[in-house]
Parts: sequence; C-alpha cells; structure tokens
Amino acid sequence: MLSRLHSLALFVCILVFSTSCSNEQRLARGKPLRNINPNQVLEGFEANQIPWEWLGMKIDASVETANGVDSFKASIRMAKDSAIWISISPALGVEVARILLEPDSVRLLSKIPGNRFHYAGNYVSLSEWADTELSFADIQDILTGRPMAIDPELDKFNSRIDGFSYALISKYSSRIKRLVGVDKNALSPQDSLGIQATDRRYERVRNRTDDGDLLVKRHWFDGLTFDPLQDRFDDLYYQRSMTIERSEFTDREEGRWPQETRLTVTTPEGGLNMEWEIMRIRFGRAYDFPFEIPDNYERRTGF
Repeated sequence: MLSRLHSLALFVCILVFSTSCSNEQRLARGKPLRNINPNQVLEGFEANQIPWEWLGMKIDASVETANGVDSFKASIRMAKDSAIWISISPALGVEVARILLEPDSVRLLSKIPGNRFHYAGNYVSLSEWADTELSFADIQDILTGRPMAIDPELDKFNSRIDGFSYALISKYSSRIKRLVGVDKNALSPQDSLGIQATDRRYERVRNRTDDGDLLVKRHWFDGLTFDPLQDRFDDLYYQRSMTIERSEFTDREEGRWPQETRLTVTTPEGGLNMEWEIMRIRFGRAYDFPFEIPDNYERRTGF
C-alpha cells in the first residue's frame, strides 16, 4: 500500500512539474497555455501549499466603507481547523478589539473607550455585518491564501484559459441560465453576471430556489505556479458579489504564500473593501488564545 501511495504521489508531482515546464516553454514561444482539466489545476495548486498546524502573522490592514477608511494593525494566531485569534490595534499600538473564532462560535471584545462591550454568539451576526455568508472555514481560507470554499468532492467546474491564468468556473443549473442569459458552457472567465430576466421571472425563480443554488463561483490560478490569484462569488439570490485578490507571492522554505490580499464585497445597499499586507509570518509555534472579559463590560447580542 505504501509503495502504491508513494508511486501515486510521485506521478502527481511529475505531472504538475511537466505541465509547468510545458507552459513556460509555450509562453516563451508566444503560444497560449496548454489546456488541462480542473483536477489538474487543483493538483498543481496543492503541490505548492505550505503544510501548517500552527500559524502566527502580523498584518497592516485598511477597511473602506461608505463611512470612510480605517487603518489598523493586527496580530493573528491560528490553530488549523480549531481557532483563529485576532488582536486589533490602531496606529498608536493600543489594542482596541480582540476576536476569537472557533468552528461553531464567534467572540468579540471591544475595548474602545465609550464603546466597551463583549459579544458571544455564532456566525449569523458576523455574516450580516460583512454582507455575505461566512463560516470558520471561509475565514481560515481567506487568511491563509487558499481558494475559498472549494469542495473537490461536491464542486463541478469548467476549466478555461484566461490569458496567463487558468479559470475554474462552477457549473450551474438551468435556473441560473434563465436569470443571466448565459449557458454555463458559454460563460467566459471575465463575463459579468447581472440579472437579465424580468423582475417577475427573477422573483419566481428566487421563490422556488434555495439561496445556495443561485451561487456562481470562479477561481483563477497562475498558469505556471498555480498560485490562487483570485476568487469571485456571484450570489444571484441576494444580488451581491465578493472578490478576493491575492498578490506578491513569495517563495519560502515551506512553500509559496501571498503577501497581499484584497477583499471586495458589493451589495445593493453598498459595499466594503479590505486590504492587508503580511509584515511577519511564523509557522510551527504553538500559541495560546487569551480572551478574558472584564466584569464591567456590557454583553451584546450583535455587532
């Protein structure tokens, strides 16, 4: 069994390496990328991933909403699939908030003078605040540079060549086609997915469909390195979208990692833009996640 597994792993590595070399030679000759299937794209991505169990980061970040732009620094500690701890400080370095995320719970401690409180609940309020549905796994993917919400066992994709990148486009039902007017096999990577149906047809389809069935996912990967460059989610049920863009990938001893990330959420009511840059990162150190609530802090049921 071990011999067969070793042979399979070796075959995957050879396949990924040969694809990358082939594409590099093709691009050098002015030819397009070689066509490969979605599984090959995902295998190329996984081959360069950093295997981690503990992770610590310090980031510089900014958030832009209709109310203006706020900049801050954050310290992040993570235990894989278990806990995400975030300490937020403005430019002066005094902690103003602390967050502890676990797979089934969200805890927030606000230390802002005049607005000191703590929140303990689930991901419903967090999703409402972000104007998009989020889970623990989603946030872990976003912070660690993985393509968000890909399930290889459930997701079905078409693979497209988009310049120097591979784009995986989720296959969708005829209901979505009736709303956007484009068949899944004809959708190009950069096509905009607006509602083309009449208001009456849209409401009829929406009333007969679960929200998750009207979601179109697109993921872009570099054609040579398979770096996960961008995710885009078009939620036709709520008419909102989210885009995650990653850049400045660096080679580390453990693998490749994006240094900069930009997240954009667009809804009918407005939007949110968040950017961050990793200033320092460390793997393999076991962390604690301190979260003590002072007695005089108000408890709230929402953000």
